[in-house]
Amino acid sequence: MKLVFYAIAGLVTVAALTYLYFHISNSIKCPKCGMIDQERITRSSLARFFFRFIATKAYRCRKCWNEYIVIGH
Repeated sequence: MKLVFYAIAGLVTVAALTYLYFHISNSIKCPKCGMIDQERITRSSLARFFFRFIATKAYRCRKCWNEYIVIGH
């Protein structure tokens, strides 16, 4: 039973890290395809609440439509 729990926890961790890799960036380039052609998007009130003390901006890539957050830019 513990082995199944650890396997599921490992898969959830890998999925979360993969999501963060493709959705958080330090530069304006898209972390998924590397293009610089992006547009600013509005965030939900919940996202604005969580990121209100951190300098972040939300963008969407116009090539692959990946939505990502740029930290400290």
